[in-house]
Amino acid sequence: MPWVRESDCTGCELCIKACPVEGAITMRNGKAYIDNNLCTRCGKCFEACPKNAIRPNSENPLLKGRGVGRGMGRGIGRGTGRGQGRGRGRGRGF
Repeated sequence: MPWVRESDCTGCELCIKACPVEGAITMRNGKAYIDNNLCTRCGKCFEACPKNAIRPNSENPLLKGRGVGRGMGRGIGRGTGRGQGRGRGRGRGF
C-alpha cells in the first residue's frame, strides 16, 4: 500500500488526477493523503508524482522493525512446525 512522504509532497494534485478510484487520494493540509481502504494499488500515483513523494509500503518508517510482511509477530514461522527440531521430546515420539 502506498504512503505519502509529506516532506516531499508539493500538493500539485497530479496523483489525484492519475488515480482511477475517486476519493482514494485526497488533499489534507495541502498534502496528498491516500485512503488505503479505497486504494487498489494500481501504481499510477507513483508514476504521476514528479517528486517521488508517493512511496511503497516497504519504505514506510512507521512499519520499520515490526516484521510486517516477513511472517513475524503473529506466531508464524520458526518453531511452529511438527518437525524434529531441537526442543523437548526430540526423538521420543512426541
